[in-house]
Amino acid sequence: MGTPFAVSLVLLALLLGAAFALDDGDSGGAGPEAERSAPIATIERRVEAIRDLRFRTLPRPQEVSPAQAKREGLEDFDRSYPPARRRADEEVLKLLGLLEPGVDLRGVSASIFGQAVAGYYDPRTGRLRIVEGAQTANRVLNEITLAHELTHALEDQRLDFDLEKTTGSDDAALAYLGLVEGSASAVMFTYAERHFSAEQTLGGLLSSLGADTGDLPGFIRAQLIFPYVSGQRFVERLHRAGGWAVVNAAYRFRPPASTEQIIHPDKYLRVEQPERVELDAGAVLGPGWRRLRAGTWGEWATDHLVLDPKAAAGWGGDRYELWQRGDEPCERPPCRDRDALVMRWRWDTRRDAREFEAALREWRVGRSELSMIGSRGREVALALAPTMGLAERLIE
Repeated sequence: MGTPFAVSLVLLALLLGAAFALDDGDSGGAGPEAERSAPIATIERRVEAIRDLRFRTLPRPQEVSPAQAKREGLEDFDRSYPPARRRADEEVLKLLGLLEPGVDLRGVSASIFGQAVAGYYDPRTGRLRIVEGAQTANRVLNEITLAHELTHALEDQRLDFDLEKTTGSDDAALAYLGLVEGSASAVMFTYAERHFSAEQTLGGLLSSLGADTGDLPGFIRAQLIFPYVSGQRFVERLHRAGGWAVVNAAYRFRPPASTEQIIHPDKYLRVEQPERVELDAGAVLGPGWRRLRAGTWGEWATDHLVLDPKAAAGWGGDRYELWQRGDEPCERPPCRDRDALVMRWRWDTRRDAREFEAALREWRVGRSELSMIGSRGREVALALAPTMGLAERLIE
């Protein structure tokens, strides 16, 4: 989903696990009785020291209300995520059972920005916002949220975010978000380790657990968390390979091309690129059909389709296309009697293909939609269509 870079309360709650791994001794932060946050200039200098970059212009974060955060988040959502593309993405997810029929992605985004965001940075405007409320009223949450968002501003100034990649909704866009959010999360964790004791960090994070993060669909929640958690592991692996210079080079010269590279950072370091996969669904469907969406599904989404990371490993590339019959928009999605969804994956080995095909057939058990699964060599295909005959032709 297209949104400004935001640090979510869901993410902050995940830091609880990391808090237990911090040193129990004094790590340089003030005692628990200190409630006032460090001055913004101090936090900015600390972020510069951790990230080994210097601001061109020092940002001045502005505190906004949850209502303003929601309004600005939706403005960016509407600007970066055109309605036609959003509805097509919803249709794909609903056809596959990853979203309930009544879910609207814009409504989900409104829920996130209205209830579950602590701060955000918008690279189009350079605006950095901290959302007022209990979640950032204590020193720990305020400072680590600022550290996270200041990292976005710093990297945007020095390394130039690719705005086209930040507004996409396919696998490559999610991978790029993993680089951006992973870097900010790595800085945020280091900031907490250096400037707060384990007791302070844990106490601050416990205070956020009562915050309402919204009733998010499971797939959307997982998609929101992935760039932070897996992205942080990716950035840490690059950092071990050669420090921040390797991370900077990823921004400037070779951003991650797929979520496979985020999940398996060594594949990024080995320059293992996704294979190009072709589809020719239009020739099978013929006149009267129009293509609504096409793209790459990716390893992360493949895993969350079949709920089997082992079966998704060995991903080599894929392509999916959504076609719809007729010119009128679908009134009650998903419109299974008018939709044709074709997906084709290519795997690193034939064994990988067989393992995935078995998982995909298990996924299909008990599902009511008309679908066909086929395989040839290292490729596995899935087609959902109004008739079994059409589905069979689409996978050939």
